[in-house]
Amino acid sequence: MRVAFLTFGCKVNQYESEAMAQALERAGWELATVEEADLIVINTCVVTAKAEAEARKALRRAKRTGAKVVVAGCWPQLDPQGPLQLGADGALGNEEKAEIVAVVERVLQGEQVLQVGDISEAEGFPFLPLDRPRFRTRALLKIQEGCDARCAYCVVPLVRGRPRSLPLEEVLRALQGLAREGIKEVVLTGVHLGRWGKDLRPPLDLVELLRRIETAETPPRIRLSSVEPQEISQELIALLASSEKLCPHLHVPLQSGSERVLKAMGRPYTPSQFRDLIHRIVGQLPGVAVGTDLIVGFPSEDEEAFSETYRLVEALPLAYLHVFPFSVRPGTEAAGLPGRVDERLKRQRVRALRELGQRKRREFYSRFLGERLSVLVEGKEEGGLLTGLSRNYLRCLIAGAEGMVGEEVEVEVKGLQGERALCEVLSYESRSPTPSKAGTKRV
Repeated sequence: MRVAFLTFGCKVNQYESEAMAQALERAGWELATVEEADLIVINTCVVTAKAEAEARKALRRAKRTGAKVVVAGCWPQLDPQGPLQLGADGALGNEEKAEIVAVVERVLQGEQVLQVGDISEAEGFPFLPLDRPRFRTRALLKIQEGCDARCAYCVVPLVRGRPRSLPLEEVLRALQGLAREGIKEVVLTGVHLGRWGKDLRPPLDLVELLRRIETAETPPRIRLSSVEPQEISQELIALLASSEKLCPHLHVPLQSGSERVLKAMGRPYTPSQFRDLIHRIVGQLPGVAVGTDLIVGFPSEDEEAFSETYRLVEALPLAYLHVFPFSVRPGTEAAGLPGRVDERLKRQRVRALRELGQRKRREFYSRFLGERLSVLVEGKEEGGLLTGLSRNYLRCLIAGAEGMVGEEVEVEVKGLQGERALCEVLSYESRSPTPSKAGTKRV
């Protein structure tokens, strides 16, 4: 039997899809394309209305193939009957993803399965083990689940539950296993990563975890996914600056540059605090890549509020922007707020910020022309060039031998091609995939 996965949304979803796929492989399933599959699993996102609509379209297309279809994750968690009403053979929530094999067995017997629990009652970390990452150079590791921040626009607490953490020793054990598999970089990910450890007994924090990782057997490169501004302490910045493993890259969501709009969003910081934080990070971490998220068109965002956002972002030393139009989400405070922004105006503002983001990325990349970078080679393009990622998050194109895939090489940035850096290899030595207790401090 053959199974295909369609995954929408965040890195947490990507990790969970890989883990579900591995569980099905252990049960005898073979991974295939959608066209070849006997079963299609759609792992869904509902952070925006667009993401939910994409999941619905994917379900309709999947049903036309004649395969059995199971819809998993945030859409059934938010609307349990929705996928079944559109013809899904099974629907399972976020906590139930670990039961994918049992659900599929029932579906194959002709049962229409609904397996969605009350996420608000969930306790303990719903760990889905991932022993063999599909991509052999970089891997995701989910170490945190849930969020209780209750931002006015965000549906995530309703579909992911309260914050829960993978215990420290289990994190270290998972990293050790990934190192032994030859993985060179791991992205630590979570729904609210900065809350890692707060629910453990005794309570821990992200900085303590990262200090333990620094001296443990792990892959040589560790990268953090998104961390909230209020959770980036001076201790964390100093650790990133001194670390031999942690990549100089932070994604720090802003959402709006208007103090009034931030307050309406329920965000616990001001634009000036965000500005000071970014300057501290960049001042103490030479070469660091700092990215951010922005929501455009939140209710009551007038021209002045948008201009405040644009001016703030334009002035900050940011490497890239993720820009999203505000989307009404059921069950959130913002769904009932007055002052909706006209859709045409919203699109114009999104376009303006995305164009600014492209300029920011080009400016960031241009800073490294003629500079040396350490790049993890990930694959090869049809044109023969290798692709890779620097520690400070530059996407790179490299002329080199295919044997370099999976290795970290020293390169010099020679030019730019679109949103990637053209690089020349300076040094390369094939190394065996052994766990690392320390690396070399490089950008």
